[in-house]
Amino acid sequence: MATIVLGALGRAFGGPLGGIIGTAVGGIVDRGLLGGSGSAPRTGNLTVQSAAYGEPIPVISGRIRAAGNLIWTSGLREVAGSSGGKRNGASTSDYHYTASFAVGLAARTIAGVGRIWADGRLIRNSDGTFLAPTIMRLHPGTEAQTPDPLIAAAEGIANAPAYRGMAYAVFEDLALGDFGNRIPNLTFEIDADGEAEIDIGQAIANLAVVEGRPVARVAGNFPKVTGHFAGTSGGLSDTLASLIGLVGGSVAGIDEIEFVGGAPASFTIPEDECQTRLPADVRTRDRLERVGGVGRTDAVEISYYDSALDFQPGLQRARRAVGGAIEHIALSCAMSADQAKSMAHALLVQSQAKRLRTTVRLPWRYLWLKAGDQIKLGDDCTAWRIRSARFEGFIIALDLERVDAVVPVAVAGASGRAFMVADFPAGPTTIHMLDLPLVPGEPLAASRVLAAVAGESSGWRGSGIAISIDNGASYVPAGRVDGGTIIGVTTTSLPLGPVAGWDRSSVVEVALLSDRMWLESRPEASVLAGANLALIGDEIVQFSVVEAVAPRRFRLSGLLRGRRGTESRALNHRIDERFVLLDLSAMISIDLPTDLLGREVRVRAMGVDDEATTPVQFSYAAHSLKPLAPVDLKLSPVVGGVLATWSRRSRDGYAWLDGIDAPLAEASEAYQVAIAIDGEWIETVSVASPTLLYLAEHPTAAGARRLSFSVRQVSARVGPGEAAEADLVFNSSGEMQ
Repeated sequence: MATIVLGALGRAFGGPLGGIIGTAVGGIVDRGLLGGSGSAPRTGNLTVQSAAYGEPIPVISGRIRAAGNLIWTSGLREVAGSSGGKRNGASTSDYHYTASFAVGLAARTIAGVGRIWADGRLIRNSDGTFLAPTIMRLHPGTEAQTPDPLIAAAEGIANAPAYRGMAYAVFEDLALGDFGNRIPNLTFEIDADGEAEIDIGQAIANLAVVEGRPVARVAGNFPKVTGHFAGTSGGLSDTLASLIGLVGGSVAGIDEIEFVGGAPASFTIPEDECQTRLPADVRTRDRLERVGGVGRTDAVEISYYDSALDFQPGLQRARRAVGGAIEHIALSCAMSADQAKSMAHALLVQSQAKRLRTTVRLPWRYLWLKAGDQIKLGDDCTAWRIRSARFEGFIIALDLERVDAVVPVAVAGASGRAFMVADFPAGPTTIHMLDLPLVPGEPLAASRVLAAVAGESSGWRGSGIAISIDNGASYVPAGRVDGGTIIGVTTTSLPLGPVAGWDRSSVVEVALLSDRMWLESRPEASVLAGANLALIGDEIVQFSVVEAVAPRRFRLSGLLRGRRGTESRALNHRIDERFVLLDLSAMISIDLPTDLLGREVRVRAMGVDDEATTPVQFSYAAHSLKPLAPVDLKLSPVVGGVLATWSRRSRDGYAWLDGIDAPLAEASEAYQVAIAIDGEWIETVSVASPTLLYLAEHPTAAGARRLSFSVRQVSARVGPGEAAEADLVFNSSGEMQ
């Protein structure tokens, strides 16, 4: 096939005699004119990004997935941050890295870029939405494009190339945390021509134009493909040889090149011309032979890039017999499995036909015939392709091979199975802001709220959030979570149940937000150690038994109620309350100063599809710092009044390790006691110990029937905590009921 192409190229650049000389010394013509290597081009790896100096920029035709060349970078940018420690309360510093860089995509103008993968992970959807924080600018490779502003700012406008005639993409501040703090290997779905399919002839013409060879005409029958990639360092003729060989085409032209595909024979040499116009000692048909044995091909297999499998490598084979030679053809083409199978079938048919070869000699006036042309001889209907032409003593000697007319047949091919990253839109982000008591693993002094962040769409990967303390005038980034928190809503109402032990009778069902979320049962010992901690409404519960009753829907039982001091929230549950699995590793902890107490805070999602998402508003109450409600509040009538006693609880003493007393966990011990008569609060008293003797006239003297006490432990930082309440009820005789 190289002889055909080189001979044809010799004619293209040297006229009729040039075609003969090109056939004889084709290697010299190829290297001198086109810079060829003399070896067949290799497919190479389209998915490995390069940053080596002197790497060729590929020529892309159609649509294909390919890695580009890293042509500029500003280096890594370090961003420092700090956060509170989760165990000991110490402040820790963490560092995030971003990079800005440019990637060369194609040595010609392209229509656009579709999906983008980084280390095999989809970071840009087919709709153009980025799933990773970055800004990308695409320069399509026109001759009028100007330098990218980022490169110009970094290098100076005088030193910033515009890369005219080359398509490239500039990434600004791509977050590198998910890629080992390095620039990832990027692959792009490059759409060069804006068409669903192209033919091989169009790819050949694009190659010639990039090489600077004017193209006059592309005609004939060329197979359709999705896309083509030419990125090796060999000359134009190397790539042309592999492409033209697929179609049995030819190259012709003097000032401009013509590419002709595998068209039917267009010229017949008359029988009398073959028999009577030559000297008597020269036969027109020297020999007729069939190539067999070692040279016979019994199977053709094509390696390609499967457009149905995200352009992963594929292989299709057409076989005539088992055990014979297999011809392997490696194509840098993207196509469907059916297209590759049909192409392999057509090439196998042609490989069988061209085993029959012959040689004819014609008068010198047939000098215009060239390698690659198809002809017929006399009345014979067989089509022959000229393999080579020699000029010997003013006689043209043509070496021919038979050509079978292959009727295009759709042959079904199977792509097989492969892992593909789903291309789903990210969708909006759902946020629940949780102002809760401390959960296991948090430092005692944490003044914080928790953000539960998730997305319903299958394409949602994660989101950052930003907070505003000035009624939305400005927002400050507050963190990011990937993967999301398990959240949902209740589909049944959680009934009232015991808060001092296992609630084995109550059942609640929840519907989770996404199909990616799952709940599982845990042993009771694991639950007692802190597993399966969740928020239902405003009550913190734990659950041991989980039953999956429908997609996304789970039934929870084996409950521990009123956890972490939320026993007062175990009342009045309803359907459609929020459900949040309290996993610190899947939530964002936001430190807030105590001077924001009572003020409104707004939080907005910063995900890729959250431009229209409404900010979440809440009033900060610092429940993580508030003392828990005292327990065992007792009211006893005594002479001259009422004696109130209680036991304190501690934010630092949930485990009650010594079984005697709980740590104070506050700067000092202080309580606030409010007293009400028949529901009217009449007095508030402050004490420093868990007891109060309330001296007052007997309530029944004034006709009162109920005496109420509300006791709260007081924090020096955030004020009174949760309340414990108790009543004394009297009958008309003044006796306690």
